Amino acid sequence: MKNRSAFLSFLLAAPLLAGPAAPVAWAQVSTNLDALPEAAPDGTPHQTVRHSQAAAPVHRDTTPPPPPTPPGYTRVPNIPAEAPKPAVITPPDFPVVLHPPVPAAVVQPEKDSHSRTEPLEPDALRVLFDTNGTTMNATTLDAIRHYAEGMVPRVDTRLILRSYATVPGNDVSMPRRLALSRALAVRSLLVQAGIATTRIYPIAQGRPDSTDTAPADRLDILPEANPAPSDAPEQGNTAP
Repeated sequence: MKNRSAFLSFLLAAPLLAGPAAPVAWAQVSTNLDALPEAAPDGTPHQTVRHSQAAAPVHRDTTPPPPPTPPGYTRVPNIPAEAPKPAVITPPDFPVVLHPPVPAAVVQPEKDSHSRTEPLEPDALRVLFDTNGTTMNATTLDAIRHYAEGMVPRVDTRLILRSYATVPGNDVSMPRRLALSRALAVRSLLVQAGIATTRIYPIAQGRPDSTDTAPADRLDILPEANPAPSDAPEQGNTAP
């Protein structure tokens, strides 16, 4: 500490000793003695610290610059390179109660009925009913069951039940309801014989046209081949 004070005093007194003719050199000296390095102890060699001259590595950004902003826009949206993966939504797990198919209604024979059957070409069957009646006798039921047994193995064939009925008056609803009751009774006989319900198409026509010369109270079982599979949308029932 004493050596530092003497050194500073020498620097301040040097211009005065040189005389007035000597040029005066002014120097700014720091008076913060704590900022000066401490003197090395006697007998300890000074260590020279050499700084490496190697340049520090420069990191360059390789990210491509953003595309220019189109005229009229202030910001270009950041569009990802790949489309987002679709979200997989798992449906809730809940039990589904399956009900057994409803069995076909049992058709009982009526001994007072005057119903009968007539064969039609090709492979068709006609059932004749009493006026305003829906019942059938045992002979008619046996004929329908026998016909159904022959149609069971023909799985590529569907059965069209075209039913007609007539009642006095001009009522339109009553003939159709009567024709529907007859078609459902015949359908039950076919199902009980082993024909799948998906192969049976009941159609209640109701009162026949004025140009129809066939018996008015009848039901025709008309077999036809199933349509060929197609990718076109279904246009409804195209049965004749």
